[in-house]
Amino acid sequence: MCNRFNLKTNLATLTDLFDAMLGQSFETDADVFPGRPTPALAINRDGRRECLPMNFGLVPFGKSPAQQKRPLTNARVENLDKWPWRSSIQSYRCVVPMNGFREPCYWGETAGTEVDFTLTDERPMLAAAIFSWYQDSPFGDDTGSADQAVFSMSLIMRPALPIVMQHGHHRSPFFLAEAGIDEWLAREPRPLQDSLRVLKTNAADPELVATVARQMAPAWKKRQAAHLKKRDEQVEAIQTEGPLGIGDSVV
Repeated sequence: MCNRFNLKTNLATLTDLFDAMLGQSFETDADVFPGRPTPALAINRDGRRECLPMNFGLVPFGKSPAQQKRPLTNARVENLDKWPWRSSIQSYRCVVPMNGFREPCYWGETAGTEVDFTLTDERPMLAAAIFSWYQDSPFGDDTGSADQAVFSMSLIMRPALPIVMQHGHHRSPFFLAEAGIDEWLAREPRPLQDSLRVLKTNAADPELVATVARQMAPAWKKRQAAHLKKRDEQVEAIQTEGPLGIGDSVV
């Protein structure tokens, strides 16, 4: 699952690229790890795209970071109806721009390495995500402003893109075509099946390049059998639910 990605575009360029307003200035790192902030696009109460800082790792509604045992960085598309994802998927959807992501790989020619999967051009990919907030006022609530809230997000994950599966990992972020992001971001509450339909309709399969970033420690061999089992289970699930992890019943 994705616990590291990068964004090489600065905030000014990002807001210009995606016609978004910047409600507040904030600092981010090019490489994003769990717990660190990254720019994300959401729809504000005025109906405009807004670029907001969101910490990588969702803090469920009603909880604080101190109560969180581990970062909830990834939400499987097959499990969005379960806690803690179901509250966010109903109304609080965002997209996370990124130029690439890194995965540990357990089979194929790159087994035993961490691999960077990056775009062939400079325009960022847009990963579907869900978000929440804690402290002070919620996003878009009339009782306060967004800069009083601390936002956090989880990337939605799907069965691996073909290049990622080939290089040894079984899951990928769920990327959206740019033309479909406003439908995904729509602020109004909606049933899960409608959000799954939007994901399915607007799914993107970006052209990625795989580059070995580094060797993993020798202990990776002890984990390999478990990951090969996950791969086989994922391949079997694709036969029934399709390559996106969304069954044919969602149209």
